Amino acid sequence: MKQRILILFLLVISLSTCIDPFYLELEDYESLLVVEGMITDEAASNTIKLSRTFKDADSSPVMVSQAEVNVQDENGVITLFLEDEPGIYISDPTQFTGRIGGSYSLHIRTADGLEYVSDVCTMTAVPRIDSLYYEPDSEFYDNGSLEEAGLRVYLDADNRDEACPYMRWEFEEVWKFRVPYPLLVEDLGYREYKTKHVENDICWRFEQSKQILIYSSEEESSNLISRKPIQFINPSRSSRLLRQYSIQVRQYSLSREEFSFWNSLREITESEGDIFEKQPFPIEGNIRCTNNEYVNVLGYFQVSAVESQRIYITRSQADALEIPVYEYPCDRIIWHRWRYSEDIYKNLLRDGNVLFWVEEDDFGMPVSFQFTSAECADCTLSGKLDEPDFWVDME
Repeated sequence: MKQRILILFLLVISLSTCIDPFYLELEDYESLLVVEGMITDEAASNTIKLSRTFKDADSSPVMVSQAEVNVQDENGVITLFLEDEPGIYISDPTQFTGRIGGSYSLHIRTADGLEYVSDVCTMTAVPRIDSLYYEPDSEFYDNGSLEEAGLRVYLDADNRDEACPYMRWEFEEVWKFRVPYPLLVEDLGYREYKTKHVENDICWRFEQSKQILIYSSEEESSNLISRKPIQFINPSRSSRLLRQYSIQVRQYSLSREEFSFWNSLREITESEGDIFEKQPFPIEGNIRCTNNEYVNVLGYFQVSAVESQRIYITRSQADALEIPVYEYPCDRIIWHRWRYSEDIYKNLLRDGNVLFWVEEDDFGMPVSFQFTSAECADCTLSGKLDEPDFWVDME
């Protein structure tokens, strides 16, 4: 039972990181295959990820290589998924695209000879997203004792034509940011430096959604989805709104069975108190081992139509909402050459700081050396230098 509890929580954590992991000591540990995969009607590669559960907090998932992976439709047409990197298998978008009304099953044969197959899943249509927008809002922190202002992103959709009974949303956030103390000098040693071209000061950061956002028409009185909360942005705790922010929301159709799967995961991740207060229960996936009934497998093969929409929010638009502005938690440490010893200079570097600027007098002699923490001077420590292909600067 201990093993089942841990494995269930590892699966939950891999899909949604809304809770802190709790690890138990295992006596008889069995590594299980974990399957994460989805096919959609988008003209893009589809991905199947194969890994194995890990035993404790000091372990990492082991990717499963050299497997044979394919998807078969209702007409018997087989599409191969080739290994692009260890444990990651992708389809050729020029050869395969999921279609609404099509039925698909996933087939896996691992290098140890075990064979796995999913249930047959049919792709149902999904309504388009009518509107993606934002409004000022607030959230409570510190067990409800502190309210902080920000903005919330909402979604509207009209489900009357498609009458999609179950849906799920996920999103990707991207924002452009600039570190407050870009590196303007290169440290060559004690009191030795040279000026340099400014680089690594502007980056883009990416974050994937960690929430489980699902919908059931059985729980709603109308097929008009209005003001569905998607994401709350707290500008006091994040640099998202300092320059320019973008969010892309993807809306998926679900089967009843897949909705039940995600709803079970949501119930576990949103439960409060001790983990034994609400006993974790087995979450049934739709994949099984066909040549050994005693081998368990975790995961769900998803087949979904998808609609997406992206919006941008600029700094000026955020300022117009009169919400707080983020302040970098960066200290600027000034070392005056005539005050401190060489040991202090070295200690500043040893503590993880970087030299980012040198103030000189009228004769070009250094007056002070200025340091800050590395993450406040090099944006690549938390972001990427390359501008995304889709990015449009609005200001």
